[in-house]
Amino acid sequence: MDTFAQSLWSALARPRIPRPALATDVDVDILICGGGFMGLSTALHLARAGVTVAVAEGKEVGFGASGRNTGFVVPSLKTAIGPEDVIDRMGPIFAERLVSLVGQSGDIVFDLVRDLSLDCDAEQSGWLQPAHSRAMLAVVDRRAREWQRRGTDVVMLDRAATAQQVGADVYHGALFVRSGGQINPLAYARGLADACIAAGVHLFEDTPISGFERTGNGWRALASQGSVRAKRVLLATNGLVGALVPEVDASIIPARVFQIATQRYDCATQSQILPNRMPVADTRRHTFAVRWSPDGRLMTGGLVVAGPRAVQRAQAKFSERLARFFPGLEKPQAAHAWTGTIAVTIDSYPRFMSVAPNMDAIIGCNGRGVALTTALGRELARHYAGTGENFVLPQEKPKAIPMRRLAALAPSLWLPFSEFRDARESARA
Repeated sequence: MDTFAQSLWSALARPRIPRPALATDVDVDILICGGGFMGLSTALHLARAGVTVAVAEGKEVGFGASGRNTGFVVPSLKTAIGPEDVIDRMGPIFAERLVSLVGQSGDIVFDLVRDLSLDCDAEQSGWLQPAHSRAMLAVVDRRAREWQRRGTDVVMLDRAATAQQVGADVYHGALFVRSGGQINPLAYARGLADACIAAGVHLFEDTPISGFERTGNGWRALASQGSVRAKRVLLATNGLVGALVPEVDASIIPARVFQIATQRYDCATQSQILPNRMPVADTRRHTFAVRWSPDGRLMTGGLVVAGPRAVQRAQAKFSERLARFFPGLEKPQAAHAWTGTIAVTIDSYPRFMSVAPNMDAIIGCNGRGVALTTALGRELARHYAGTGENFVLPQEKPKAIPMRRLAALAPSLWLPFSEFRDARESARA
């Protein structure tokens, strides 16, 4: 059973406005498959540039990872990747483009929210990355200096200041990024969809694409009740691409992530834990991430070993984790629990892929989706419309992950050992 309707975001977001399914034949400049943040941001900015665009979403807007995550707006790549690492991986030209965009990505989200007057409980309260060990404190401090050299507004907090912001004295210090924050991600997706419609985007829900046919230099995308003829196709399906384009699916690892939201807590508790309402994601291998919801619930999540009753095990595991981090907290109880699928790449970098002539895919934000997809969508629209410089990511062919069926088991195999190492490092600290 799918858990989309069980999420806290489904309970808090304004009711869905159903969009019609594709029921005829449509001609546009660009077709985007996928109605998540990436697809919607790209479509909105394309339409604003005068490009005719259609979005085909197989279920409803935000149904995938976009509407199910914790709503962190994180202007950063994964913990293991700093600006200098990007240069080593991508070379100076693409690296500086990507690093610059990542540094701006928090402001890009919140500026868009303000520009469109989106009702999505947006709070630009900053984002905190605390170090769980002395070794990681050195890494985080180096990251802070790398970002500061590029003009990004980040600061390092010492142990006392970190304890005050978190509400628990368990960290050695923290990287604080002022432009980060949090939103209701499903409400954000629905608001972007409204803006797309207002800008002239053809938005179709309940329209899974079953296949593609070549039409001269373009494509005809087939659905059950109609088709879309487009000069270019963009696959923005993230971890749910599946059998539609097998070579793209083979290039990523779909990973199930679980989230819970507790019972509501009173104002006194909210003033003691995360008193300034900044979301926290620490440096553990299995990251401890926590935030306040708009209605006073603690939200957290992560991975659990796959198998039967995984959602129930996630409820117990993450409730216990909250109680361990905040020992004075009234016993956490998971009032909401849900799961979704993200796209993971082997090296934790996003990918811009050329699948075929005039068919591209952009995928793999590795859990940094809210900020990075919004920003990449804007830049990709500029690239397609010819109004911007070269795109921030190099374009490459899809590369299959070796032994991908075994790689799909990696999160479950990786988790127990990683949690053991995290616990040992924290105990030593």
